[in-house]
Amino acid sequence: MYLPFIFLYAFGVVTRKSLGELVYFFLLFAAVVVAFRPEKSTLKKLTFLLGFEGFLFLLALFNPGETILSTPFGDVTREGLNSFFLLLGKAFLSAGTALIVVESVGFTRILAEMEALRVPRVLILTLAFTYRYLDLFVEETTRMKRALDSRAFGVGRAEYYRKLASLFGEVFVRAYLRSGRVYRAMLARGFGEFPVFEEPRPTPGTVVLMALAAGGLIL
Repeated sequence: MYLPFIFLYAFGVVTRKSLGELVYFFLLFAAVVVAFRPEKSTLKKLTFLLGFEGFLFLLALFNPGETILSTPFGDVTREGLNSFFLLLGKAFLSAGTALIVVESVGFTRILAEMEALRVPRVLILTLAFTYRYLDLFVEETTRMKRALDSRAFGVGRAEYYRKLASLFGEVFVRAYLRSGRVYRAMLARGFGEFPVFEEPRPTPGTVVLMALAAGGLIL
C-alpha cells in the first residue's frame, strides 16, 4: 500500500496551483516524517535534495512581474518568488516523501508491491538490478577517489580537480565492467529467476495514509 500512497500523494502535489493548496500536503509530509522517523542519513539526503532542487529552480525567480530586488543577474520579482517556492514545494514534497517511505520500508517492499500490482516483470528486475548496482557505482567511486588522494599528494588545487574530473569519466567504465563481473558470478552460482517478493499485509497506518492522500485530491 506504500506505492499507491506515493503515487496518490505525488499526483496530488503536482496538480496544486498555489502555495496555499500545498499546505495540506506539507502537513501530511510532516506526519510521514513523524510516523516513519527517518534515520539521520535520510535527513541528510533530504537536505541535499532540497538544495539541489532549489538550485534547479533559481531561474524562476526572474520571471516577469513586479520587481522586489535588483541583482546583477536580473530582477527578482514577486511572481518569480511565488513560482520558485511553488515549484520547489512540489518537487521537494513529492520526492522527499518518496525518499522517506522507500528508505524506511526498504526497496524490496516497494518491489513486492509493484509485483502485486501486476507491473511487468522485466521492469521490476531492471529496477532491482539498477538499485543493486548503485552500490557498486558508489563503491568504485570511493575506491578511485581514495587512490587519487594517495597519489596526488602535494599537487596544486587546479591539477587535483583536473584529475578528479577525469576520474568521474573513468568511474562509469569501471562500474560497468564490475557489474558485468558480478552478473557472471551470479550465473556461475545458479542464478536463473529472480525470487518472488511477498508483499506483507497492509497495516492500519498505510490505510490511513492512503485515505489522507486521496482526501488531498478533492481539496
